Amino acid sequence: MPYLMADVRRSSRIGLPEFDLSTVEMVLVLLLASLLVWKGILPGWRSLNTDFPNYYVVARLIREHYCLDRIYDWIWLQRAADHFGVSHQTVGFLGLTPFSALQVVPLSWLPVLEAKRVWIVCNAGLLAASISLLSRATRLPLRRSWLIGLCAVIPLRTDFVLGQMHLVILALLAAAYMSHMRERQLLCGLCIALAAALKVYPVFFCIYFIAKRRWKALGVTLAAAAFCVLLSYLIAGTAAMNAYLSQQLPRTLQGESLNPFLASAGSFSALFHRLFLFEPELNPQPLLPSPVGYAVLYSLAQALLTGLVLSRLRWGFRADQRETLEWSLFTVLLLFLSSAPATYHFVVLIAAGIPGMAVFLREKRFAKASIFLVLYSAACNLRTLNVAAAHVTLVAPLLYLRLWSGIAFLVFLFIALAPDTTDEAARGTRWCVSTPVKLMAAVLPLWAVGFYSAQRHLKDICADCNNRVAIADSAYMRSRPEYASGSLYYVGMQADGYRVLHRNSALPVVRALNDSLEDELSYAVAASGKSIWVEIAGSSSSRLTRLSNGGVLLAACQIKDAEDPAISTDGSILAFLREDHGRGSLWFANPADCDGGGAITPQRITPEAYDVNTIGAGLLGSFVFSGVYEGRESIFSIAPGSSPRLIADGGAALDSPSFSPNGRTLIVRKLIRARWQLVSLDLTSKRERQLTFADCNAYAPSWKDDHEVVYATDCERGLGLSTLALMQVSP
Repeated sequence: MPYLMADVRRSSRIGLPEFDLSTVEMVLVLLLASLLVWKGILPGWRSLNTDFPNYYVVARLIREHYCLDRIYDWIWLQRAADHFGVSHQTVGFLGLTPFSALQVVPLSWLPVLEAKRVWIVCNAGLLAASISLLSRATRLPLRRSWLIGLCAVIPLRTDFVLGQMHLVILALLAAAYMSHMRERQLLCGLCIALAAALKVYPVFFCIYFIAKRRWKALGVTLAAAAFCVLLSYLIAGTAAMNAYLSQQLPRTLQGESLNPFLASAGSFSALFHRLFLFEPELNPQPLLPSPVGYAVLYSLAQALLTGLVLSRLRWGFRADQRETLEWSLFTVLLLFLSSAPATYHFVVLIAAGIPGMAVFLREKRFAKASIFLVLYSAACNLRTLNVAAAHVTLVAPLLYLRLWSGIAFLVFLFIALAPDTTDEAARGTRWCVSTPVKLMAAVLPLWAVGFYSAQRHLKDICADCNNRVAIADSAYMRSRPEYASGSLYYVGMQADGYRVLHRNSALPVVRALNDSLEDELSYAVAASGKSIWVEIAGSSSSRLTRLSNGGVLLAACQIKDAEDPAISTDGSILAFLREDHGRGSLWFANPADCDGGGAITPQRITPEAYDVNTIGAGLLGSFVFSGVYEGRESIFSIAPGSSPRLIADGGAALDSPSFSPNGRTLIVRKLIRARWQLVSLDLTSKRERQLTFADCNAYAPSWKDDHEVVYATDCERGLGLSTLALMQVSP
């Protein structure tokens, strides 16, 4: 229940003068606030950095009524960002809900940096509102609440620098806690539902409501969350929401929304990925290559943490100090169960830190208050030490300092919540069975479910690891591979943006021409390898420019408002896409017009009814393309002067078609059980054969010769952050 915390005054036992602790607290608050302004707010004010542009670009796409089917495609979204003037920023919407962009829509009328500055002001207000709410709910003096909140130094700094949204989550959880303690179940459930629509993990408060028998809060949470999902379907469209729920969300829960071996994540998922899972580039020497070991220990760690918390929760609700500590314990659990928490996620710990400290201070348990503050600060601010070495040793687990401080924080709260049988309230509480029995009852089923899920995901996950193409280019992602005259070309995401690269050279194909470092998002190379058309994304549209293999401009010839080029096998036709609010159309042009010094005059080939996504060279001067027609993505062929002809419709989405050099087989990628797999289609017998089977995605297949295909794969990597692999395909 609410309580009042009196000011603490200390006097020396040896006769030193009395001093006012509130003055010391105010000085510390001012110092920490100044540090936040200096290291967080001002750097965020001056530059974009990353994260905020992700929300801004999707918010602008929503406002301008774009088709959002491909917002989870790294390259497609980067093109939109470049066209919106978000320059020199790599964007991606991986693992984020379409609903999370809605809050930025009102700012999307502003230029991106001005929008971020308004967002920073809003976040500062949300931080102040959150701490004020928690101070009122606990009746802890406001200065003391600010002191505890500002102890989350690094999370707050990172949130403001990157323009993240976790201060919105903090404000919603603070309001939910206050409503919970004041028995306003409807408002509490609404706050949790909105937080879950932005970031998924708050939805697990439904388990807390079940334990506390807060049925109204549970019902409102589920109903409001369902409404948010429905609203997302209406705004983002069926394809985008289906992609999120069936493709994005599962991989996010598995810790693979980004590089799963990233030490800064500081999670059990990242730790056990490093210890047990092999990936030729990201983790070439794990401690013990064993997917089974990962499945057993990762699921056990999660089950033990969850079991500890659930076994300690009191069944039923009572607005007292124990309820406050249980809410704090559950909040900490959700953050440290997260598969890939970033630094800024931990601003949410403020919603556990202020109420927890208030309990210990009110009861004058100063030793426990000190331990609580130390563990809270450590969980917020410690990082994983450098574990970038390729060879993983037994010391590696000890370097995950934030993870272990979070576990210690949970264990401390677990011990502090041990029932006191001498207390009148505790004796009145029904503790049906002992804690060990409850712990086992919670752990065993959770362990079994977690093991099955992890084992199922890891089956065949690295089947292509031995066939990866070794490339030393420092790229975070490689995609759209293509062989020409025996040489491999591809698009790579590097530190300075996207570049068209060549396997045999560390330098981009485009050099002197692109001094501005605009993104190079696609290309088409002639079969001879002597010339290449490169898409360069500008501030309003993309343009195609023709170059030689060495990056030299062949002719003063460019095609404006053009992207995703392809060249016919005889080199006589250049095909490319033009987009209008996310819907693509196919265009043909004659590249020979450049040689004569004339202007290229493209012609549109596909009717309005076709939304074209990808194109490739076909047979005898024709092309194949994937497009959405009558609500289904299928494969079509087209030649100059003819209409599109359906050649493949497998009952599910198909794209990225590629003809074999002998013209007998078509390789496409097909959506099978919510994963993109490669499929071969024999054009003579019409027989379909699945080529990849792992619980991950294959992208952009291209034939090296009649028997070998190069493609991009994100198996054992971040979702969509693919690398290249080769596959033998029997005729």
